[in-house]
Amino acid sequence: MKRITFTVSIVIVFLLSACAVTNVNTYSIDGKETICHDNINLGSIVILPESAWRHDQKEPLKREQMALNEIKKAFKEVSCGKVSMPNGFKQFSNWSGISEAKTLEKFSNEGFDTIIIIRIEELTPRLNVTFSIPFLWSGSNEADFRVKVISIKTGKVLNDMRIKRVTGGLFNIRPAEWSKDELYSALQKIVKQN
Repeated sequence: MKRITFTVSIVIVFLLSACAVTNVNTYSIDGKETICHDNINLGSIVILPESAWRHDQKEPLKREQMALNEIKKAFKEVSCGKVSMPNGFKQFSNWSGISEAKTLEKFSNEGFDTIIIIRIEELTPRLNVTFSIPFLWSGSNEADFRVKVISIKTGKVLNDMRIKRVTGGLFNIRPAEWSKDELYSALQKIVKQN
């Protein structure tokens, strides 16, 4: 009985002392880590979300809905432009599969100044287990996505970046729902003016 109590106590101490660490990596063609920089004015913005899931992705439609909700929250206030509700947020589709010229023409006719394509590639929890002595596990939530900002008037790509945000650590078990927080925080960071 004492051995079981001791073992349970050790497990509880590990769980309570587990720390989560956040790592954010941003890869950008122009070195800028935000879409709002250098007093740029994006004007009227349309957000085009799309996904590129791996072949074994669980619940892709549920993840797309979760991602769309977080995108709408993050882009509610953009310091260098405006996304009009509800017309400025489109549904998930294969936007990159349409020629850029057709996309620019379509949204120019609708009165937009800037297109932002957000391509979600990963929005998931991870769990790693090590069967050694000592027995270890680590859990994390990940949001991995690309953002492409295109001026409709000039056709110029204003920014093209990939953001990967991961939060987790040893002795963490993190539910899938928390992945939306990773996406929201990463999006909110790129929307802010530097």
